[in-house]
Amino acid sequence: MKLGIDVGGTNTDAVIVRNDGKLLSWSKHLTTKDIITGIELAAKEVLKEANIRPQQIDGIFVGTTHVLNALYHLVNLSNTALIRIIKHPSLIEPAVEWPDGLKKYLAKVYHFESSYDYTGKTNSRSTTNSDAFKQLFRDLKEMNIESICIVGAYSPLYASEELELRNYIKESFPEIPITMSHKIGSTGFIERENATLLNAIVSKVIRQAMLDLSTVFRKLSLECPCWLTQNDGSLMEIQEAIDYPILTIGSGVTNSLRGASILSGLDRCIVVDVGGSTIDIGKILNSQPEVSIGSTSILGIAVNMRVPKMYSLPYGGGSLISIEDESVRIKDTIASDIEQHGISWGGNTWTLTDSFLKVYPDSFSDKKITLTGLAKLSEDDCQKVINTVTREIKKKIARLQQSNEALSIVLVGGGSSLLVNRLFGKYQKVFHPVGFHICNAVGACFAPLSAQVDKVFWLRDKTKQEIIDEEKEQLIQQLLRKGATRDTIQVVSIEEFPFDYLKGEVLRIRLKALGELEFIP
Repeated sequence: MKLGIDVGGTNTDAVIVRNDGKLLSWSKHLTTKDIITGIELAAKEVLKEANIRPQQIDGIFVGTTHVLNALYHLVNLSNTALIRIIKHPSLIEPAVEWPDGLKKYLAKVYHFESSYDYTGKTNSRSTTNSDAFKQLFRDLKEMNIESICIVGAYSPLYASEELELRNYIKESFPEIPITMSHKIGSTGFIERENATLLNAIVSKVIRQAMLDLSTVFRKLSLECPCWLTQNDGSLMEIQEAIDYPILTIGSGVTNSLRGASILSGLDRCIVVDVGGSTIDIGKILNSQPEVSIGSTSILGIAVNMRVPKMYSLPYGGGSLISIEDESVRIKDTIASDIEQHGISWGGNTWTLTDSFLKVYPDSFSDKKITLTGLAKLSEDDCQKVINTVTREIKKKIARLQQSNEALSIVLVGGGSSLLVNRLFGKYQKVFHPVGFHICNAVGACFAPLSAQVDKVFWLRDKTKQEIIDEEKEQLIQQLLRKGATRDTIQVVSIEEFPFDYLKGEVLRIRLKALGELEFIP
């Protein structure tokens, strides 16, 4: 049996799913400020409802927006030192166009001279002999530097300098988290540096959360392995999450996409997830969440890492509504407190949910709803709100649709009932599957293991095919070490990007493999 947990901005969902796919129990609790309390309550309830012993659970699968929330709200972030390994100090400042509140966590920047150049030539100088390195060691002893980010200009080609530097620092400072750029991003120096720097800044957030999570599971006598879901919808081990927390920020969306696919039985579809604070819209292709590759962004910061290809509208069921100058204004949210303050529950705060219930009283079911207070709302104004929301959703759906294919729409999330029968489109079928309100936790239970590589190779001593075959075998071995069943492992994508401006034959190769976890009774 599997225990799936998804920690959203409003609710924490938990499910127990048998290995044959049967749902045994589910629970939903408001997400607590520390996230751990909500997880404990949801897990405890779902175990009790299923009437099973904790020892019967084979694996725990967790998706969380904890890291993303920490970046949004600037909570528990680390003062970080950035080390650039380059030929000459760059005139481009780091953290360009970052929000001021986040940028302040960049404590200091160091420039170390690279021994490589873009042709592959190298000199014998060691980076670790520089004066900059001695200054770094002094600062690590005297300043409040809590993590380190290492970015080599040529690391997509040569990772050795980043590794040498990391190992040398770890000899004297074994406890400090160090992020190397060749492990996070690929080509594109600024985007790779941004992604690596963000990862270092959130290193403390995930470390504490994982310690707290382990404590909770021990308290509940859950002694089975635990995995986190990551941006591309696959699983990562706890230590991987601690080392690369930035890879977990999109897990809530990918859990939702996968869960929608499983619950609807569709391997190609567009998913609309209606939560209390946001409406997320993404796509499933060949039963996998579609991800963006190349230059993407996090909080408006350019990065070059895999994130879900999706659109997020900044409002959900608990968003506050007002009409100003005949225009609809949707802002903030009281999703966690909607039962205390929403008009439909007897409060005085006009929310998005109230707007739908005014026009469509049967669109949302809750025993605590009274609806009597809705008399003070104008039906015309509420219809304006509905038109505004559905129009924006349809625009995003249209962007995800292929020109030659009209994909079905799957509505999920706690607020998705509001949209049933209100998203008609040409040739589109709309599904609202059973279990829509817990689809994120269901999706977490069915995430596969993954391994991927994105590197640049000089084709000097080996052919392109030899390199691809070697990298494929390494991915297969990675997945086997992670616990994948050999006959489920597939290399799902192979991409090649030639470099015409470098002397010689240079090729960027990107491979990805997936495999299913092997559960041994």
